[in-house]
Amino acid sequence: MNTRFLRVVTATLALWAAVAARGLAQEEAAPPQAPEVTYYQCTIDITNNTTDCTSGVVTITTQSGNQRVARINLAANGYLRVDAFVDACSVSGWWFHLADSPTADGGGGDAGTTQHDAETYAQGYDFAFYSTLTPSTVNLDTIETAKGIASLFGCGRYQWSIYESQVLADNDADPADAPFVEVKSQYGFESAPYAEPDTEDPFGADASFWYVGLNRTVGNATRTGGGVGKVCFVVSDTTAPSPAVLAALCP
Repeated sequence: MNTRFLRVVTATLALWAAVAARGLAQEEAAPPQAPEVTYYQCTIDITNNTTDCTSGVVTITTQSGNQRVARINLAANGYLRVDAFVDACSVSGWWFHLADSPTADGGGGDAGTTQHDAETYAQGYDFAFYSTLTPSTVNLDTIETAKGIASLFGCGRYQWSIYESQVLADNDADPADAPFVEVKSQYGFESAPYAEPDTEDPFGADASFWYVGLNRTVGNATRTGGGVGKVCFVVSDTTAPSPAVLAALCP
């Protein structure tokens, strides 16, 4: 047998085996890929009376003049967080309101629709947050207020973010900087499945929905406000969306 040929073949097979082993080791050592984040974006433009929120994630339920109420469906894709970029000028009254209950109307509580009735809103230049009405104490667990969330004169863009037990509000709407107000409360906004039963909503009719009121409160059309002209929504299945993506989706 040609021993030179045998040595070449043996060396070649050994090289192939080494390359294959190195490739396998690299695959095994590769870090796990981060899960892909799903973002849904749409806009309610009150000034021009238009909207592209038509896919069932953000749905306008009430519309009258400059007032809008919309329902946000977290179950549409296992969504966890809502970011709202609000364009407003010369704000007054109840101009922006986010609620965990369809009958929340500012000041805490919702007249018994659901035990999950946290809410946050802007009234004039003031920020307010009320957590759920806890059955054990018949008291609101957390109340937070702050002045200066908006200017009563001129125009601005404001960012509000809500996810499980947390609310962020910013008076400059830069997704990359720290919020003007940050509230953490175990009795804040919640999404299904709940860790505890809701005796006021035992069948979970509102378990997967959050609500937004523009130039009014969600549950009371007589608690009105003014100034909001347009809101860009981003709903995502992460509690920590990329600031660059948020800025690109709502420029």
